[in-house]
Amino acid sequence: MLFLDFFENTTLLTVGLLWILLLFFATKAATPLKFSKGLWCLFFAFLIFFASDFFYSEYDFFMGYGVSFQILMFSNLFLSVGAATLLLMAAYDVLLQKNIPIYILSLFVSLGLSISFYAVFIANSQNMLQNTCYVVPLIGFLNLFLSFLVQSDVNKRKGLLLASVSIFGLICEMALKLFLDVDTNLVLTVMFLFTLIASYYLMIASFYKKFQITTKERFDKIQSNMYAVMKSSPFPVLIVRLKDDQIIFANQNALKLFELDGTELKRYHFKEFFMDENNQKLLWEKLEHTNEVHDFEILIKTFLGSTPFWVTVSANVIEYNDELAFYLAFQDITTRKQKEKILQNKADRDPLTLIYNRGYFESHVPEKIKAAHAAQLPFAVLMIDADFFKNVNDTYGHKIGDKVLMEMAHIIERSLRPDDVVARYGGEEFVVFLNNVTPEISVLVAERLRKAIEGALVYSEKGEPVRWTVSIGVAPSGVSDDVGALIKMADDAMYVAKTNGRNQVKKYISSQMEILKNKHHSSSNVHPALSGEDENEISLLDGADMDFISEN
Repeated sequence: MLFLDFFENTTLLTVGLLWILLLFFATKAATPLKFSKGLWCLFFAFLIFFASDFFYSEYDFFMGYGVSFQILMFSNLFLSVGAATLLLMAAYDVLLQKNIPIYILSLFVSLGLSISFYAVFIANSQNMLQNTCYVVPLIGFLNLFLSFLVQSDVNKRKGLLLASVSIFGLICEMALKLFLDVDTNLVLTVMFLFTLIASYYLMIASFYKKFQITTKERFDKIQSNMYAVMKSSPFPVLIVRLKDDQIIFANQNALKLFELDGTELKRYHFKEFFMDENNQKLLWEKLEHTNEVHDFEILIKTFLGSTPFWVTVSANVIEYNDELAFYLAFQDITTRKQKEKILQNKADRDPLTLIYNRGYFESHVPEKIKAAHAAQLPFAVLMIDADFFKNVNDTYGHKIGDKVLMEMAHIIERSLRPDDVVARYGGEEFVVFLNNVTPEISVLVAERLRKAIEGALVYSEKGEPVRWTVSIGVAPSGVSDDVGALIKMADDAMYVAKTNGRNQVKKYISSQMEILKNKHHSSSNVHPALSGEDENEISLLDGADMDFISEN
């Protein structure tokens, strides 16, 4: 009979409905609480009490339609038992945050319905009926009061204490009515009910305050752990502030790697350590798009100006000390890069003369031709072949022949510019790419090379002077952009030099092609440069394709 008086006038009924509505919103707001399920049980219990009292207040209406008083009373008691059951569930959830065991629930419901049935249909006592209407809910409220009261932190949390006071006030009102038949002031009831709502919001505020403290403690612990992990990391670690590129953290390995003063980190900016600004921009762009980068290779210089070195960096965008920053972990790969460079050199260089090999020339010169076209610069390709090289091998041995090739390579490379490319094409043949030279200049360069080689001298094992000459073919730009075609043209021009007496330079002229064709037919598919010279004179081909040479 908790809300029965509310139905006596419209004002009280409005207050009751408003309280139910406010309790709903308060319960909904209390969803984050660990015992929110129990609060929902309490809300539905009050809703049933409200419905039960409304039902009781309308007995005359139902009896007017022939419904017996006993049925009406049992229905009312049934609702009271249901509400008390919800109170018991709420108490168990508030106390233990668990569902009440089904056997306890079944026992309570069975006992409540049995007492209700006895009071209505067997004892048929008005006094017993009224007492039952108060006893059953009173048991549920007592359990709920104790559940709020025995919370471990009830003294620290005002919401729990206020809820305990509110429930205790309702219990006292029902006890006075049950045992002393004393009706309490309705204003006091309303005060207890609205106090209960206020207790919810105090519990919510306490929860969020505790959550904030716990979150901060957890965040501080995570930051502390992260700081400890970064500090003890076997990899160099930097944290760089996003807005100004300033280094704000460096572990000992990073201080050592970058030669930093740990007491003056504020004066360092990460961009100062990049050898290549484009490399830095590319790293930042990748981080802006994906927020993380793995194994990005950069060439680093130290603050003190030591020898630059290679590192891989893995980076993430993080929040550090309430600021956006880059987390950067490094691995020194200088040794690996050096090994890669050695392996690449082995792949690109001729092992005897140490100049570039044929594969390097054919793969890199096309890019130089493209660059020359883009800049509208002329270029040329030279083919250089030692004259009567077989005689050198036969007379002095292959060791002296190799010495001749090394000296020849040295002369050619020393005579050219850094932007030119010289390579050993196979045996005693060398190919050269001259950048930014007119056809006339390319012929002059070739003539200078011929004279330098003609004046060269090596000594045999017996101390005898060994001299040799070369024939050079020149293929200027404008005829073709294909490196293979240019090599073939230079080779054809060199053949003309061979057939005209050797030790001379010839520029490719298309009108000479007919003469070359006739020579080809009469040489049984022997390479033009070897016409009149035994094929076996080629020394240390290093895997050169003889079939390719013969076909061309």
